[in-house]
Amino acid sequence: MLWEQIKQVIQRITWVSPPVITLEWKRKAAQEAIESLSASKLAKSICSQFRTRLNSSHEAFAASLRQLEAGHSGRLEKTEDLWLKVRKDHAPRLARLSLESRSLQDVLLHRKPKLGQELGRGQYGVVYLCDSWGGHFPCALKSVVPPDEKHWNDLALEFHYMRALGSFISVGKIQRRSQ
Repeated sequence: MLWEQIKQVIQRITWVSPPVITLEWKRKAAQEAIESLSASKLAKSICSQFRTRLNSSHEAFAASLRQLEAGHSGRLEKTEDLWLKVRKDHAPRLARLSLESRSLQDVLLHRKPKLGQELGRGQYGVVYLCDSWGGHFPCALKSVVPPDEKHWNDLALEFHYMRALGSFISVGKIQRRSQ
């Protein structure tokens, strides 16, 4: 009985032969596919693919940055601390040696300057007018005697930085004040 029912179901099904794939059928299928694609659908598809790849690249870049940060965290702070320690310990001594050697060199090359009128007075010394010294006409000379080691170091650092700037600053003439 079951067998009979299966036969009846099979007989009711109408068999349709599959389409024959011809050159005409291929053209028609291709034409329908092209027509079903609109510019906006194509643009959405391209944007979606681009967004997926961009997100993937961004995630890989962010992971690389996190890895670099983990590997190098603290190095910058350690380097800055070391640089400050070296600067604090050695820069004043080097600047002081530079000041003393430059002063000695100036005395040997140009002799002691003949000081003129006093132009000003400060915490560490006196500034004098000098008609000529070391090839500068007229010029000002500062005579300083710092009271302690810290002030010596400060003066030496100031001299060192001003001397470094000297290659950028032209020597200016000092105008004599009328008396």
